[in-house]
Amino acid sequence: MVDGDSSMMNSKKWALALLGATALGVVPTGEAEARDPRQSQYVQNTQAATLGEALISDNGATITAGIDVCRRQLGNDAQVKFSFTTDYANDDPVQGDAEQFFEGPYIYELSRGSNDAVDCREEEAPDCQTLGEDALTLSEGVASVEVALSDLLGFSNAELCETEGTDMEHFVQLHILPNTTTVEAESDYTEGRVIMDLIRPEAPALDSEPFATATTMRLTLELSEDDEEDLSYYAVVSAEPFDEEQLAEVPSNGDGIAFTVNPDTGEGEVAVDLEEGTVVYVAVAARDEAGNYSLLSNDIEVEVIETDDFWDYYVDAGGAETGGYGCASTGDSSTSLWTLLVAMMVLGVGRRRFAP
Repeated sequence: MVDGDSSMMNSKKWALALLGATALGVVPTGEAEARDPRQSQYVQNTQAATLGEALISDNGATITAGIDVCRRQLGNDAQVKFSFTTDYANDDPVQGDAEQFFEGPYIYELSRGSNDAVDCREEEAPDCQTLGEDALTLSEGVASVEVALSDLLGFSNAELCETEGTDMEHFVQLHILPNTTTVEAESDYTEGRVIMDLIRPEAPALDSEPFATATTMRLTLELSEDDEEDLSYYAVVSAEPFDEEQLAEVPSNGDGIAFTVNPDTGEGEVAVDLEEGTVVYVAVAARDEAGNYSLLSNDIEVEVIETDDFWDYYVDAGGAETGGYGCASTGDSSTSLWTLLVAMMVLGVGRRRFAP
């Protein structure tokens, strides 16, 4: 389930809640740190055009996309566009048209995390492709490079987004030749990059001891050093046990309410709206930075415990006043009552009574 409506999400069994979670500080994987796209000294600004729901880096030079964006944008025959602000994109009254100051543009790809520097003007440059003349436009100090997403990825159809299982960095490279008589000494190049992550994260594993009230569900995930960085988690709550078909499906993009997960303990609290005294079932999916969802985890049974208002509990245990303060019921012994009364006085939540 990647595009369109999902029968899974439309089922009454799934109507209770679809709840999201953002993981903070998940253990790094130790993967190689990729180099940033090269930014030329002759370029003042780089800006990628929007590509569906793909992420764009703060410096505008990197687009990060996943399976859903890949499928939708290939289906729409989308273009990838990078705009480079540079003084050399203006016609010069003495030297003439600005086209003479540019060479390329080129495209090439590297495996995710590669630190290799690639100069497409060098003979040993690996697999650089030169784009056609219409790929580069110059206007009012901006050099724009535009290429079809299908050409950049080398994909003939959108189904490959789901089946390829690759994690690649695709670069657009444009050379600037500020002085055409001393090209080798003064030439420089600038780049834009599309990170296309087509690998789904592993499904998380849920601990078998959850806790839930009508408004809060506490879950524990079994985190691993192999987990990706920047993962988010989504809890799906059902009134009935999950079947194998449901556990094999992928949640839709954009659903959920964020909550934090402790990276040391794997614990996180989910805001829910459940009925006390009922039993529900929960499974969790992970979502990576590129927007790829994992399959659902194992599902576990959760009992929604009942809670008592503090003053109701106080009166039921023999107290003489009514008021309002909530707590979980722990028993009906006088010891429990005195413990709560002492705690109330220490915390300053007791009510003073004055003689008439």
